[in-house]
Amino acid sequence: MSDLVPTFHDLSFYPTVETQTTRYNNLVKSFADHFSGEKPAFLARAPGRVNLIGDHIDYVYFSSLPMAIENDLVAAVSTTNNFAVNVINTDTKYEATTFDLPQDSLLTINKEAFHWTNYVKCGFLVAAKFLHDKHGYKYSDFKGLNIVYDGTVPTGGGLSSSAAISVCSALLFLRANGYTSITKLDLTAITVVSEHYLGMNTGGMDQCASVYGEKSKAMLVHYQPQIYGEIFAFPVIKPYDMVLLISNSLVEANKVETAPTNYNLRVVEFAVAAELLAKRADLKLVADSSLGTGTFRGFLDNYCEQKLGWPHWDGHNIDQALKMFEAILQVVEELYTPEERDGFTTEEAATDLGLTTEQFTQRYLSKYPVRYEKMKLYIRSKHVFTESMNVFRVLKLLSSEPKPTFLQELGQIINDSQYTCAHGVQNSTADIDQICDIALKNGSYGSRVTGAGFGGSVVHITTTDKIDQLTKALTEQYYQKNFPGITQETLDSALIITKPSAGASLVEL
Repeated sequence: MSDLVPTFHDLSFYPTVETQTTRYNNLVKSFADHFSGEKPAFLARAPGRVNLIGDHIDYVYFSSLPMAIENDLVAAVSTTNNFAVNVINTDTKYEATTFDLPQDSLLTINKEAFHWTNYVKCGFLVAAKFLHDKHGYKYSDFKGLNIVYDGTVPTGGGLSSSAAISVCSALLFLRANGYTSITKLDLTAITVVSEHYLGMNTGGMDQCASVYGEKSKAMLVHYQPQIYGEIFAFPVIKPYDMVLLISNSLVEANKVETAPTNYNLRVVEFAVAAELLAKRADLKLVADSSLGTGTFRGFLDNYCEQKLGWPHWDGHNIDQALKMFEAILQVVEELYTPEERDGFTTEEAATDLGLTTEQFTQRYLSKYPVRYEKMKLYIRSKHVFTESMNVFRVLKLLSSEPKPTFLQELGQIINDSQYTCAHGVQNSTADIDQICDIALKNGSYGSRVTGAGFGGSVVHITTTDKIDQLTKALTEQYYQKNFPGITQETLDSALIITKPSAGASLVEL
């Protein structure tokens, strides 16, 4: 858990070394072109991620199963003798900018004026806070920077491009200011909250996956008592290797702009639902969520220990987890009336919690802006416990003796997850549903929306012998049909064949 972020001296950690060598050479040349022939002092990188299963449960402290992917963000960096930060992106649609590092305080971020470098500033801010609070740095100690970024993680595609920027930026800021003993645990801990400074109530899965990724390995992300990634390998599938295909729906999911009705609203609904269930079960929850409320994880643990008399769950025991989730799903059915399954107005939820509308607003609605007519507390409760159980169903399968039906069983769990995401957290779309339908008829064992959703990407489980059929079907039946005139370049970036890849690292060539 305390492993250092690695420093690589070649590019052999990539699956496609030749392609990446050309890319890195172009990045170094771009840096020299922009900064008077100067060579970068070092490079930093952070990958995107794909979540195999376990979405919209991280911020209530249930484990998920993501992996880092080859698509990443790389930054070429040098330091300067002033406080100016010059930021350039090789993709010219992202405007270059310059800003100064304050000499007597942390950076401030205007979250009302969106700019892609806000994510850069988030990374800088949490890294500067870490150096100042934990290691005695003065704000005036921080160096100015010249940076050129080059990214291959699609923006708005559900593959955590925002986390890649924040993690990469925090990592380069630490290294540029002389802090070289950077542990994966520390880098994860500081970047988990980075997007909170933009008003996004993220739970930490994306940052953890970007930091802890390893080549050919996936991970189980734990959130309590601290966030870290537990690395494990998939079984060897014969006669054809298992691969993942990521298909970008090309429906961009901008988390920040849609947060009031999507991402942040789910966070609020989960908080309200957890405390409503606890009140009805006569339980007290520890206020350990980012909103300062109880969580579904707290409700599960307390109910099973106090009401059922079961032993404490450490978050690891698979059989105990499956037993607990089955029991708590029955409790959810008992604690909501049929009439309540359509949702709660603010007044109804406040009354049930014994609060005035003003008290309810202050407790749940004051930290992040949200918009709704009714809060869907019943279906959100079902989603969290069903999806969390799906994660442990996969772990149970992985821990069992290899069997010929492994892919079929894994695919069924993935499809079950898509169902609960579509109907419980409601983060699927008509485009996502169409992609899943096409894929399952053309070589995918299981397909589901990945990441925050509301657009973005789908992850498919398939094998090397079926990948051509699958990509051909998606190209002809989804992309060419829905996006007439789509270019080959866009298609190539929309369909990503991947295996687990290396996490965040420094590169010194």
